[in-house]
Amino acid sequence: MNQKGEVTILSCLAIVALSGLMILCSLELQKNYRLMEKRSQLFLCTKEAKGELGLYMKFMGRTNWGIKNARRAALIALFIPGLQGAASEAEKVRKVLITLQNLKLVSYLKTLTSMRQKGCSLDPRMFITPFELSASGYLRHTNGAAKLRNAQWSYQFLSMPYLLSLEVDSAGFENVTPKIKITAAEKLGKFSSLLSSR
Repeated sequence: MNQKGEVTILSCLAIVALSGLMILCSLELQKNYRLMEKRSQLFLCTKEAKGELGLYMKFMGRTNWGIKNARRAALIALFIPGLQGAASEAEKVRKVLITLQNLKLVSYLKTLTSMRQKGCSLDPRMFITPFELSASGYLRHTNGAAKLRNAQWSYQFLSMPYLLSLEVDSAGFENVTPKIKITAAEKLGKFSSLLSSR
């Protein structure tokens, strides 16, 4: 009888120990799942923000190119006999492009607001835009093109414990086919053994 009691007690202890181990494993898995979910959400938000920024910068580059060249075409047409009418048309095109840029600003900010409302962790500097702003839209050069703050900058996307960075190089953005380099990099992570690195 005494042996049966010891076996029962040992069995109960083994069951309690295994149950405790299973609970700890399930808690670790749950924690890892939440971290992986957070990381995935951050990557998806950063990818969407990168895409929106790329489209915005390409649009602004093309329209800035158009504004500058419409102004040049108008100035050249003024001095060529018979093309004075074309000069006024070029000026109208320039004004339309400026209006389109101002409308794109509103559209871009609405898109960022929508992303933020969906729970995306955006760098607040994205709302400032890469261009210098005034109360009426963009600050502009004398030729009418929107003023870019810097040719290179970065944005940080933080969702603890993860940080992603977007590095932007817009040196060739004012062309017919704008060249904007946007690279993403994970700055920290790997807080769990079950999460993969980049």
